[in-house]
Amino acid sequence: MACFPLMVEVEGKTVLVIGGGRIALHKIKILIDFGVHIIVVSRDFSDELIALSKIEEYSITLIKHDYDDKYLIANEDDLCFVVAATDDEDVQTHISNLCQSKGIPINVVDVKDKSTFFFPAIEKQEDLVIAVSTGGKFPAAAGYIRNKIKKAIPSYYGRLVDTLDRYKDLLRSKISDYDIRKNVSYDLLEQCDSNSGELSFETVNKRLSDLGEG
Repeated sequence: MACFPLMVEVEGKTVLVIGGGRIALHKIKILIDFGVHIIVVSRDFSDELIALSKIEEYSITLIKHDYDDKYLIANEDDLCFVVAATDDEDVQTHISNLCQSKGIPINVVDVKDKSTFFFPAIEKQEDLVIAVSTGGKFPAAAGYIRNKIKKAIPSYYGRLVDTLDRYKDLLRSKISDYDIRKNVSYDLLEQCDSNSGELSFETVNKRLSDLGEG
């Protein structure tokens, strides 16, 4: 059964990552663009992860220690999820069981039957996020497909979304019929797309005037 894609707001929340190696670093690099506070527990950290933790715009706390439940319990109320990126199977199993008993989403990297959610392969342009998941099956396929999508879409699509969002309230106030508003929105998206993500108020107003709504 395929997994349902659920986009959730995580800014300001806490993520606990167990492990400080290459795989943990890969997950952390994805997370830092979403404004989360990341607590990393490991007996060792890669040099790149240490350097990343020193960048002020990111919120990364490194705890040099073997995993202990106290790190999860101390942050339990603010945890949005846990990532186990360790090759210790006993620790993986323990963390998975503990998280599931507490209703905390857990991803044990590359271990489907111990995970309650899976990291998608992500392409992010500002607030536009495209996620590809295989539900834990052959994760490399998700990255491969994501790269295909990335090559197929222009680099200004994030700006395109922001541009149209500025006119959202205007369109809602001027066009009450949902289907008409949807068609107008698509027309404006096409014009914005053909203009590299830019759309003037004059263009929007003219489209509304054509409907007798300007």
